[in-house]
Amino acid sequence: MNENVHPPGTGKGTGKGSIAAIVNPRSASGKTARAWAAIRPHLEAALGPVQVLETTAPQHATQLAASAIRAGAKTIIAVGGDGTIHEVANGFFDRDGPIFRDAVLGIIPQGTGSDFRRTLSIPLDAREAVDVIRRGVTRQIDAAKVRFQTLEGTSEERYCFNITSFGVGGAVAARVNQSSKRLGGKLSFALAAARTVPWFRGNTVRLRLDGKALPETTITQIAVGNGQFHGGGMWMCPRAVLDDGLLDITIIQHLSALQFLRSFPALYNGKLYEHPSVEFHRASSVDAVSNDQSLIEIDGEPVGRLPLEISVLPKAIAVYVPGG
Repeated sequence: MNENVHPPGTGKGTGKGSIAAIVNPRSASGKTARAWAAIRPHLEAALGPVQVLETTAPQHATQLAASAIRAGAKTIIAVGGDGTIHEVANGFFDRDGPIFRDAVLGIIPQGTGSDFRRTLSIPLDAREAVDVIRRGVTRQIDAAKVRFQTLEGTSEERYCFNITSFGVGGAVAARVNQSSKRLGGKLSFALAAARTVPWFRGNTVRLRLDGKALPETTITQIAVGNGQFHGGGMWMCPRAVLDDGLLDITIIQHLSALQFLRSFPALYNGKLYEHPSVEFHRASSVDAVSNDQSLIEIDGEPVGRLPLEISVLPKAIAVYVPGG
């Protein structure tokens, strides 16, 4: 793990645009809007003046982040859940890669799952998360470029920073996205899984890792991890390292609803690879196709279906992390 000290602008002589906070007021069923009123004074006391940009629609955070970076912002702070972080981090990139490599992502987690911050060890407490940014220790982490098919049949690309999964995980993410999420991350995902798994009959997929074909298999879930956690704390890729230039691939062979229920503890206790129906692989590129409608989620966001292609961009984005 490579860390550097990269202090954010203090607001003194750096201009208002040097730090931008992108806030999703609807995150966590609206709790973020209420929390932001208390977070902002502490943030500005620690860092100086901050340009505040509120999202109003899906993908708006990506547009706001890209515009802020192009206008000269050096620190972009995502205030919200994994979906907000995903969108903000995507704003650091265009189709060819990073827009400006000196820009740094700060995270103040406020959402339902808060999975990405687990691997980064960013605290849930907002004041402590602000202090992580204030101390200015950064880590260059990998990104994964994902090409997939939308439900309408068009090809689309996004960057993934945590986990891309398909199979039952895509279906569960879609259900969670349609719910109120008032019950919190772990319970919201668990209930969505309980309502989805009994009717899931598996997806038959063909996988290529670094160009090498694996045997066709019927799966419950495949997770391609840069980070380790998703689904409100499921430890799906427990060996993943954010800056090793590789993706961890967890394959869960098809399980019946009863088998899945019995295996549920292994999704949280870090012992997933001890399960007889689970495979582990590591690669820098992943291609997957299926004749079934296998739904995809990227960083917790339901986005479309197979086929997909994933490739790693090593150390593509800097993030403020604890340390120093």
